[in-house]
Parts: sequence; structure tokens; C-alpha cells
Amino acid sequence: MRALLFLLAFLFPFLAYAQGVYSYYMLNKELQVIAATKERMYLYQVPRYTVVITRQQIDALGARNLFDLLEKLPEFYVWRSFFGLRAVGAMGVKQSYYSEKVQVLIDGMPILDPSNGSSFSTNDNISLDNVKQVEIVYGPLTSLYGFNSVLAVINLVTYSPSDLKVNIDSSISTGGDNDFNFTRSFVKGGLSGIISFNYREDRSPHRSYTDFLGASRSYSSYRKHGTFYLKLNGKSGFFLKLYVVDRDDTFPVTISQLVSNGNSFAKRKALISQLGYKWSAGSWNYTASLGLDWFYLKRAYNLCPFNHPYCSTLFTQELLATEKRYTKEPKLDFSASRDLFGGKLLLGVSFKEAHLYKTEIAANFLPSTLTCQLSQLQTTYYHDLPSSETLLPERLRSTFSPYLQFYREFGEYSALFNVRWDRTNDAGDTVSSSLSLMKELENGVSVKLNVGRAARVPSFEEMYIRNNPILYGNPHLKIEKENSVMPSVEFNGERVSASLLYYRSWFEDFIYKRKITPLTYRWENSDSTVRLQGLSARLKYRLSDYYELYVNYGHRFSVHGLDSEYLFYPKRKLVCGLRYESKKNLFDLSTTAYSRLTSDVPGFAVWDFNFRHYFNTKFSFSLTLKNLFNKKYWFLNGVPGEERTLWLGLHYLY
Repeated sequence: MRALLFLLAFLFPFLAYAQGVYSYYMLNKELQVIAATKERMYLYQVPRYTVVITRQQIDALGARNLFDLLEKLPEFYVWRSFFGLRAVGAMGVKQSYYSEKVQVLIDGMPILDPSNGSSFSTNDNISLDNVKQVEIVYGPLTSLYGFNSVLAVINLVTYSPSDLKVNIDSSISTGGDNDFNFTRSFVKGGLSGIISFNYREDRSPHRSYTDFLGASRSYSSYRKHGTFYLKLNGKSGFFLKLYVVDRDDTFPVTISQLVSNGNSFAKRKALISQLGYKWSAGSWNYTASLGLDWFYLKRAYNLCPFNHPYCSTLFTQELLATEKRYTKEPKLDFSASRDLFGGKLLLGVSFKEAHLYKTEIAANFLPSTLTCQLSQLQTTYYHDLPSSETLLPERLRSTFSPYLQFYREFGEYSALFNVRWDRTNDAGDTVSSSLSLMKELENGVSVKLNVGRAARVPSFEEMYIRNNPILYGNPHLKIEKENSVMPSVEFNGERVSASLLYYRSWFEDFIYKRKITPLTYRWENSDSTVRLQGLSARLKYRLSDYYELYVNYGHRFSVHGLDSEYLFYPKRKLVCGLRYESKKNLFDLSTTAYSRLTSDVPGFAVWDFNFRHYFNTKFSFSLTLKNLFNKKYWFLNGVPGEERTLWLGLHYLY
């Protein structure tokens, strides 16, 4: 606490310049959002519970990527798997480390990998350096965006040429991490666009880890992310989006949780594209687009490294394997909208084919023999194995999806209705729908209600994985369904902004890993309905033109129907802080606290501090202290949390 008081005393002389009257009411009237309906509309008109985080708020929090931001939101739980990968739980559900029930969009374009149903496996560092605002629509939205839009949809709205010419961000940390971003806009002839490149390296945390056999090592992964994004718009209605990711992960532990110090790794590449055209004819507005997404994975396993004391006594050689996987997904989308019956009608249809068209494996053992006793394990020299030994067979999934949306205002009331039918060739079909209602009361108060049904299709990995000694696929998996009720109330005044969201969900055919033997699991649908409920509350209070106090609280009341690691979710989360903003300086001091997860994983509270000084309208300097008091905490499987890290950054925006 003394360090905190010293830091505030040091910064206080710099806190000059007031910036005029701040009004939450006016901000709510001016902000626009796209993700809730695929149509640009003002935030105060959206009948669904939606949160918009502006660029100014992103800078205040010192959030460099999406995980940094979600850690500060009460509805999300950011944790680390034993691979060292960050994962996201939401709305009371932990999910697997693929975070498959949350859909992430870049300017409305999905970045989901169809082989595992994850937006986060495509990029474990979704940078915010080129993002103007983040839109989060809560609750089921399969009825608009298709499978996997179950718990929330997150849309990253990037800069436009009218926002900047050049943006350069460069940051380094005491943990050996670094982050660099370059964004450039251009206007030439009838074209305007943005080019953005981000490169990041992560080496922390560095705390020790003890595996289930008692061996201890430093838990330090090494990850490199290179991301390229191109956005083009033509005056004629032409548009192009191109998102490219090149990512390398060196894991601190192996798939069997034995410490390996970098003997296991994954290399991922992705190319996500959308080419389209917008035009009008009569009273109709049309959009047609086609896309081709491509994903590549090369993953190396060292199931028993010799730097582990037990492996050298069990085997005469390390158990090494390398897997390669190639997936492509062509897409076609068409939509038409018009004003009708005093409202807005949107009709659309999409078709896509996810094709896992090539899988390979090379190893010095046969993976299928690992299902037998260790004494029967067949080892050989390292070479390419036959297709019968691959972990995933080649698969094709085609999905056809017509959908409809209608929005209308009735004076102080508004309503939004969505319905969608998704048909797949291998997992069956399902209908998703949602109805959102809103009534605006006096003095900036609005009441909202959303009821809906969402669906998640089982991924290729869940249905078809084989030759895995730990996990078996299940080709008979059913589509997972969620029914949800979400009432909420919001208030936006001059100096106070507050909201309260209650959610109640029923999951049918919940997909989880059922334990078959002490060491093996199989993907299954739950026999019983999984029920959970919780709430989220937010409060922002403008103490003066300089200072803002904020408190965010999330609480999951209950969960019934399944005893599964996917439901290991902290019952309570508190995020609160004090923020100062002026023309020259900005700082944010906050704490994020979680309640106890299990009897083995206690709750914790971590303090963060972020400071930014603006030399002029172009140059700024940032200082961020993560885990200010170096709190020791951990997640499931004994995976340690981040240690105290200092980030220093220089930023140029013109």
C-alpha cells in the first residue's frame, strides 16, 4: 500500500488541464454499434444488452490485446490452460481452452477456425492497437451469426482512413515481452483503406510449476504472433478484408502435463478473406460477398521428455510426434435489407464448406499403441506414419443457413427479432431465434429483455479425433443448444452510468469430456439439462471533470445438471478502479478480484496501474504495471498466473 501512495503522490503534480463537462448521457446518444444487427445504429437504440469500449477506454486500461480488455469486464473469466494458452470463460461457463462459445469478429468478419470451433486458436494475441472500438453483444446470437455465437459476440471495429494517417505503437516489458504495431491509411482514386501489421512476443510468466508427478520447473512459454490486416473500400460499393496470422507457440508443458521446457510446440497460420460488393436497387439494399479462409497447424508432441526424471526410467527413447493439419473454408453470403412496415427488414443466406483436406503425422511410435499398456508400446525410428495413425481424418462439412431479422421502433418501445436455420451434412440441423424488447423510460433509463435459443455445432476435433490415448472423439455428438432469458436495466445520466443484467440459461446436449478410465476421456453430450443463472452490474461515477470511479461486479448464483471442468467458474468477480483523464495525462488504478474456484484454487486480487502522458497531439508515452504488488495466484492444474511486469511504450498517432 505504501508503494501505491508513493506512486499517486509522484503523479499528482502532473494532473493538470481539465477537459470540460463529461456526460454519459450524451456519449450513449453519440456512440454507434454494428455488431448487434449487422446494420449501423446508435447504441441507445439497440434493444439487446450491448457494451461498447471506446479507444479512450482501451488506452486508459492499458489493454494491448483482447485478453487484457476482457480481464476488466465482469462477465468474462480469463485463465491459462496447462499449455500456457490464455482462454476465456463467459456468462458463467468456463469452456475449454478453445473458448468455442464466444465468437470474435474483425469488422464483422468471423475469424473462427472450423476445425476446433475457436476464434482464439487462430490468434492467441488479438491485438487492439489498430482498433477504434470494441463492441460486445451479450447472450445467444446464433440467429444472426451462426454456430458458436452462444455466450457473446465480440466485434473489433478497426480504424478508418478518416481516423488517422499513421499509427505506430511500440512497447516492451520487464518479462521479456514486446509488442509492435504499424497502421497506415491511404486514399487513392476511388479506393480508401487501412493496412495494419502487428508483431508480439510473449515470454512470461516465469513462476515455478509442479506437475502431478512432483517435478518442478520454471513455467515459461514462448509465443510469437505476426498479424497483417488489410481493409479496402471503394466508392462503387466494392470492399475487401484480408486477415493473415503467423503464430508460433512453444509450450512450457507437454500434452501429458509433464514439464518439457520447450520440447512441444505449435505453429499456426491463417488467412481469412472477404471480398464483396454493396449496391441499391429501388427500395432494397444488397450485399454479396465471397470468402476463402485457410488454416494450417503443425504441432509437435514430446509425450515423455528425458528432462523429466520418470520418463528416462520408463522408456529407452523420448516419445516424439509431429502432426500437420490443413483446413480451408470457402464462403458465400448474400443479404438484402429495406424499410418495411415502419421498421427495418434484413433477409440473408450463407453457405460455407469447411474442408479438413489434409492431415499428416510423423513419429517414433504408433499413436494407436498408446491405448494399450505401456509395456506393449511399439517404438520405431522417426518417420511418416500411415493415414490410419493420424489423429484426425479428412472431413468435409457444408453448412447452409438462411436467416431473417426485423427491427422496429414503436415510440418509446423497440423490438428486434431474429431467426436462422442452420443445416450441416454431418451434424444435423437446428433453428435459432431471439427476441429483444426495449422500453425507454424517463431520465435516461431503459429496460431491456432478450429471450433466445442458440446452438453450437460440435467441432471436427470433438467428433473425429482418434488414436489419442487420452481423448476419444464421438461422431454421434449432437448439436449443443442453449435457451436463455436476459432482462436488464440501464441508466445513463450526466455524471452517473449504471446497468444491471440478469441471465438464466438452459443447455441441452451440453458437450463435455466424460471420464472413461482414470487416464482417458471421451466427448459426450450431457444426459441432463445444464442450468445456470447469474448477474452482472456496472457503475461509473464522474467525481469531477478529472476523475471517474468505476465498479463492475459479476456473480454466478447457481449451476445444476453436470459436474464438469467446463463449469469450474468463479462465483464472484469484482473489478473496480479510479481513473483520471486530462488533455496531457491519463492514469487508471484498478483491481481485479476473483472468488475461490475450487478447494485447490483459492481466490485472488490483482492490482494494475496504467499511466499515459501526451507530449502533444501526436506523441505519447505509457507506463503499465501489471500485478502491481506481485500477488502469487494460480489456475487449475497448478498453472501460475502472471508475475509483476512493467510495460513501457511509445505511441505516435497522426
